[in-house]
Amino acid sequence: MTKLRYFGWSALSIETPAGALFFDPFFRPYCGAEWFHLADFKHAKYICVTHGHEEHFLDVPVIARETGATVIGSPSVCSFLKWRRGIPESQMRTIDPKRFQTISVPGFTISAFRWKHRDINLPRALSRALFHGNATQLSWAWSSATRAPFYSPYTGFHVTLPDGLTVLNYNEGFNTKMTDSEIGDLGTRHRTDVLLAGMQLNFIDDVVRGVAALKPKVVVLYPPHEYFHAMMGATSEPWPAFADAVRARFPSIDVHIAAPGFELSLSADDPSGKLKAA
Repeated sequence: MTKLRYFGWSALSIETPAGALFFDPFFRPYCGAEWFHLADFKHAKYICVTHGHEEHFLDVPVIARETGATVIGSPSVCSFLKWRRGIPESQMRTIDPKRFQTISVPGFTISAFRWKHRDINLPRALSRALFHGNATQLSWAWSSATRAPFYSPYTGFHVTLPDGLTVLNYNEGFNTKMTDSEIGDLGTRHRTDVLLAGMQLNFIDDVVRGVAALKPKVVVLYPPHEYFHAMMGATSEPWPAFADAVRARFPSIDVHIAAPGFELSLSADDPSGKLKAA
């Protein structure tokens, strides 16, 4: 049996008898939110990094040192970890999303692909924070520019387990930047049982068209930036609106909204799983 867990932000895990694979593990107090602690990530065996924004990245080297977990990321992510954070090269596996590269580690076959992030202009964010005297925003912009590989490619991961179950983490790729053909190409390349989908702002239609292209059996929606957007003064559509839109279009798909602490047990024979906690 495979267990999917959500730890807030974009931190998720796939936990199997072969070990725990994490996406973007993050636990420090941030934007007024704190749900978990380092101890909750000490069973990490693998860490997949989707991109270099700080709420996805800052705790990766902390957990890697504490656990010895293998970090899997783009060449620029791994280079930053090696030269700026002192993580040994032997503890990392590079994966190139530009080439749809696939690697295998014990218990997991992992393929990488590129997705597009909504527009963020870091110099403009710094200038705006300075002009308005917003210390919190200024701290974020400066930290993002200096403490994490902000320039790294946006990387999604498709994971195949030994029993054939497949999980695709699209992270924040559901937005207007992604074209139907780009998402459709991904659906052609990868069969997806379980889709992990970031939901935010007003991108409801984009989540729906992503589900249409990828054709999963289970969709797990998670809010990657709820408290960060609140800090920035941005608002999102209500979370149930995202789930209701997917259910209305695809009533046969099992749709879940993940809150920190959410767990879902899955099997290849029954990918719809059984909800354990929400």
